[in-house]
Amino acid sequence: MSRAPYLIIAILVCSLILTAGCTGRNGTVAPAVPTPAFITLESLVLTPSEVPQNFTLHESRVKNATEVGKLAQDLGWQQGYVVRFTRPLEGIPGQTEILQTITRYPAKNIPTIAALAEKQERSDNTMIFTNLSSPAIGSYSQAFSGTVNPLMTPEPDNGNLLGSGSVGGTVRQDFVEIIFSKGDILEVLRITGPGADNATLISLAQKAYNKIP
Repeated sequence: MSRAPYLIIAILVCSLILTAGCTGRNGTVAPAVPTPAFITLESLVLTPSEVPQNFTLHESRVKNATEVGKLAQDLGWQQGYVVRFTRPLEGIPGQTEILQTITRYPAKNIPTIAALAEKQERSDNTMIFTNLSSPAIGSYSQAFSGTVNPLMTPEPDNGNLLGSGSVGGTVRQDFVEIIFSKGDILEVLRITGPGADNATLISLAQKAYNKIP
């Protein structure tokens, strides 16, 4: 009896197995898995015990649709939450701030949203931006710093096209920031003011990331 038919079948089965095993390789990104609907954005925020000492919770609230730009809405913005911690400076006016913004979009749109968010956050021509070492967390992870350029005069603020990040303040200060995503969740974490450093930023980002199922 000829073994050719069995050999052909075996080859086909092996090919299917190999093809399945290559999912996500050679530049092919596996589809993002949405976070379960019962997971609230509020449950993903950093808590006072998770931020450095002497920071006080200043704001913790849901973002509503009126705060979100048309572009974000067109890309499927679903929910948003923001939490802000502040720490006064010793002996001088001002403060250091930790701002965490969490948003939920359709998982398929997260790569586009993440890239747009980074572009928007780095659009201020009065700042000098520098890439920072970024931990390999999530499907998108980019850290950078912004330093005030003393040679540039601030221009009128035209607003944030996405309406979901941290751009939009009128007072320019040095900052460090990371944008990362997991599934259908996108987070922007920024530390602004004196004392903002990459080590603290990355530590907070890892804690925030670990909260996402």
